[in-house]
Amino acid sequence: MIEGIEEAFNQFITSSFVTKLLLFISAFFAPVWELYILLMFLVIVDYLIDLGVWMLKEWKSKRCWEITQPFVIKVIMYSILVITVNAVQQHLIKEAFDFFKLIIAIPITAQLIEIVGTVERTTGIALVDKVKDYLSNWIGNKESKKED
Repeated sequence: MIEGIEEAFNQFITSSFVTKLLLFISAFFAPVWELYILLMFLVIVDYLIDLGVWMLKEWKSKRCWEITQPFVIKVIMYSILVITVNAVQQHLIKEAFDFFKLIIAIPITAQLIEIVGTVERTTGIALVDKVKDYLSNWIGNKESKKED
């Protein structure tokens, strides 16, 4: 057992800087990995839909970078958001309440509405209002159950 730990420690010491950095980042993201992956998945889906619409309709009027730049900015900013909110949750709030889920729910919902809005603009089906109605009804039902 001690030999295994010693071997793992030696491998870590002799590994490259990038490997060490990735290990520390993954250890920091471990508690929030599920929501971070969901957020990045929604950002990627939104980008792919925007790219598809651009290739079908807007390739003459817009450059590809105009579609890609917001995607890159979102990935960077959302990653910074996840890191900082997770740090505040772990080191300041601890387990008093789940601050991280509360904050990360906002960009996840925004990305979902953005995807629905793009689909609505492309297909002409009014989805955004229906999604907003469903969300407000769902939240209203949750609040009325708490009051009972």
